[in-house]
Amino acid sequence: MRLIIFLSINFFISCFNPNILQQEEPFFSMQRTACYGTCPQYTVSVYHHGKITYNGKLFVDKIGCFSSFISDHEVTTIKLVLDEIDFFSLEKEYISSMTDIPSVVTEIYLDGKRHKVIDRLEAPKSLRTCYLVIDSIIESIQNWSDCESLMIQ
Repeated sequence: MRLIIFLSINFFISCFNPNILQQEEPFFSMQRTACYGTCPQYTVSVYHHGKITYNGKLFVDKIGCFSSFISDHEVTTIKLVLDEIDFFSLEKEYISSMTDIPSVVTEIYLDGKRHKVIDRLEAPKSLRTCYLVIDSIIESIQNWSDCESLMIQ
């Protein structure tokens, strides 16, 4: 019996690949937060294999959780933009003294490194370019599936 337990544990440990966990976690996420007005509020996450999830909260066309897939080219484009703007060298916060404005919270997890940037109006223009790339990808997706229907299948 001990031999079976030992072999089973050995089998699971030998099959464990830490890169699998990174593949299941989004490499990119962006959240647009509330303001005192009608600012769009949503979170979008992008995975290495092309899955994209969108969770619309307020003042957006799609309210709720939706999922789709983007092409390898679009995934590569996002990674190239992050590399071009040297995302990992950005400050953790760019905070304006104005309080009636939304924030954009961007978090990246690539090559074992994680970095989160909170932008409340003061971030470099290059980071805002990254937001435009993500927003254009979101708007180009025609086929969204409800996240709950994906869990049922």
